[in-house]
Amino acid sequence: MAENKEDDDLLIRDSTPSNLIENSNSVCGKPSSSKCKIIMIISVSFIVLAVIAALILIFVLKDDSNKNKDEEEIEVLPPIIIEPVSDYTHCIIWLHGLDAMADKFYNLFTKEVPFAKRNNTKIILMQAPYQILSYDKHNGTSWFDLFSFPIDDDDCYNFTDATRSKKMVEKIIHEEAKKLNGKYQNIFIGGHSQGACISLYTAYNFKELLGGVLVCSGVLFKQVNIEGDKNKLNVFLAHGSGDKAIPFAYHNETVERIKNFEGVKTYYYEGAGHDINPYEKNDMGKFLNETMI
Repeated sequence: MAENKEDDDLLIRDSTPSNLIENSNSVCGKPSSSKCKIIMIISVSFIVLAVIAALILIFVLKDDSNKNKDEEEIEVLPPIIIEPVSDYTHCIIWLHGLDAMADKFYNLFTKEVPFAKRNNTKIILMQAPYQILSYDKHNGTSWFDLFSFPIDDDDCYNFTDATRSKKMVEKIIHEEAKKLNGKYQNIFIGGHSQGACISLYTAYNFKELLGGVLVCSGVLFKQVNIEGDKNKLNVFLAHGSGDKAIPFAYHNETVERIKNFEGVKTYYYEGAGHDINPYEKNDMGKFLNETMI
């Protein structure tokens, strides 16, 4: 029986293919160690590249998502449009103030501000989006976020928001200019409070020279660079000395920046607050009569 077992073991050993023994030595022996390292390096490199590619893709998708979010954040309700009753020759684009609505100013240019070309003027009352305001966490209509209130320095508002709102106004300006055969000088923009700030920012930053800008209780942001030759831009700059929402001292800083421009006309109302007063409305009518050509 012992002899048979030895014969069987010998048979098993002899039956192992020689090429299998050689392959086994090549994989597990020294010659294969460098190959294993190369394979591992290549594998790790592929993994790293795949991770980098995935991160880049995530970043791109996130960036697109942010762009879409920005577009959604500046999407607003349609403006209120008051069509001219005669041939369309002029346009006034108006922006309301903080926590207001477009319809608050429906009567401003139809009844309260007297100007000669009313029948030929389209009035576009823009509507600001709702957003949570940082300074007190309430949800209100606003052209830009406020970090503190009143507005009295360049650290209390979100200038990025203001720029987005400016682009909204620019889009409407271009649309109306096409309807007016490219006559940008027949387009006026204006607003109250926040809306006045955006209007002045737009007018001084716009490539074309507009007909004029109505600034009621607003200021020119300190970050705004005045683009091109705006010396002759017609500006109605009105403020009450008793304004507590945008203090008169902050208004004076704007005056110092643009007072030497030929087209700037300043209007002061002693003791008046933040609202548009009757004297101011009459002055706006005179301004429009002088500048609407």
